[in-house]
Amino acid sequence: MNDILKVNFSDAINTTTAKSFVCSLEKLCLQYPNADTLSISISSPGGDVDIAIELFHFLRSLECKVQTINTSYVNSAAILIYLAGDIRMCHLGSTFYIHSISKRLKGIYDVKALLREVKEMSVNTDIVSAILEQRTEKRKSYWKGLMSKGCILKAEQALKLGLASTIIDN
Repeated sequence: MNDILKVNFSDAINTTTAKSFVCSLEKLCLQYPNADTLSISISSPGGDVDIAIELFHFLRSLECKVQTINTSYVNSAAILIYLAGDIRMCHLGSTFYIHSISKRLKGIYDVKALLREVKEMSVNTDIVSAILEQRTEKRKSYWKGLMSKGCILKAEQALKLGLASTIIDN
């Protein structure tokens, strides 16, 4: 009988939490080499979009089936981890917060450095909207519009847009 590996991701996305998450997955894979499904329960405020993009690609590269479950809220960059699921479930009361990419800057910046940051945010917006288009039923332009406005999606809306594939009603 094949195993289902179950993990939780309920942190902000940053270097530390991403390393811890990947280490947990590696340990589980060693313990259960016959596992054919990875089930990730997510409740996250989001965080670093660059790291979330890396986690998305890492999860999509796994040889097992990936199932993601929004247990309450999947916000911001955490949507990318959620989108890595082949099967994407959410509870009836779950929400998803989509917004434009922002960056917290520290230090002193000249115009050149600020323009570089703006360009990086624009590139990341294209990457995120392309992933949303690839994994849902809406075009990039639709997702960019939602990102620019900032939008909280309820489970039913997420299902209708193809963000979620199933609503768990219990």
